[in-house]
Amino acid sequence: MKADILLVDGYNVIFAWPELKRLSKQSLSHARSRLRHILQNYGMFKGYYVILVFDGKYAGMAPTEEEVSPDFLEVYTAEGVTADSYIEKAVFIRKNSFRNIYVCTSDHAEQNQILGSGGLRISARELLRQVERAKLDERRHYRHTHTGDSVRLERNEFGRLIEGTKAAEGWETMRLNGKKRENKE
Repeated sequence: MKADILLVDGYNVIFAWPELKRLSKQSLSHARSRLRHILQNYGMFKGYYVILVFDGKYAGMAPTEEEVSPDFLEVYTAEGVTADSYIEKAVFIRKNSFRNIYVCTSDHAEQNQILGSGGLRISARELLRQVERAKLDERRHYRHTHTGDSVRLERNEFGRLIEGTKAAEGWETMRLNGKKRENKE
């Protein structure tokens, strides 16, 4: 049993988060892609299974369920099926498979329905704060585990295979041996 699942009403979040709302005015497709990227990172960091749901009528796409990764499902509902109704059904189906079911929507009627089905509600604004906090935690974790002296990048050069002060002599020997071979051929 996976610990937690997060179901997200995609358009609800896009139009609630300032960055995505601005982006959606230029390209709704790019806003959806950006949200997917943000939630994939967040889900991976928190260990959540994430289902991102979009109303199909706004996407202009056929209904699909795409497993973007083993822990991330992106859904476009059929025309006439709202993200809310998809999420309600998903909560009911999955309520015994996950310890916690979080649903992100700012729709009050949907929030009440989710609570009645055993889910936990998160507003779009709350999710944004949690995502931002997770980014800070991730940076702190990364800095803590990857200090400058513990991560050492090296160039992939043949010269470092020749020991210390004898590098010049080694190169010269290799060069001369190469010339000897060329002369023999």
